Amino acid sequence: MKLNGTKEESQKPSARIEEILRHYKSPFADMIGIRIDRLAESYCKLRLLLEEKCLNSFGLVHGGVLATMADMCMGVALRTAGLKSLTVELTVNFLSKPDTGDELTAEGWIVYRGNTIALTECIIKSGNDKDVARGRGIFKIS
Repeated sequence: MKLNGTKEESQKPSARIEEILRHYKSPFADMIGIRIDRLAESYCKLRLLLEEKCLNSFGLVHGGVLATMADMCMGVALRTAGLKSLTVELTVNFLSKPDTGDELTAEGWIVYRGNTIALTECIIKSGNDKDVARGRGIFKIS
């Protein structure tokens, strides 16, 4: 992914958000079932209905599903600020076990934005508002 010369940087926040909602494509997220729920400047909220395809061999949500949800949520939050990004480091703390059939929500936001690096955070919750995971990401930005 090339990071320089983005048209997103010159757009107003509302136009950027509308464009993301219309044109955002992620075949992997689509396969898992992750959907954008709400966007605002420097903020993203995602949803995922936890189906059998998201489980590991023990019948628990696969950690990779939660990591993907966190990474996508934080990356899209950066995109709403007009930034292109590449994940440099992703940390996910797994806090509790959601149940199959739960609808998970992930909320991500920008904590710090420098010239070339941004720090983001994310929280993933189950349908009963229980914390499932927390993520933190360092992204190369332009």
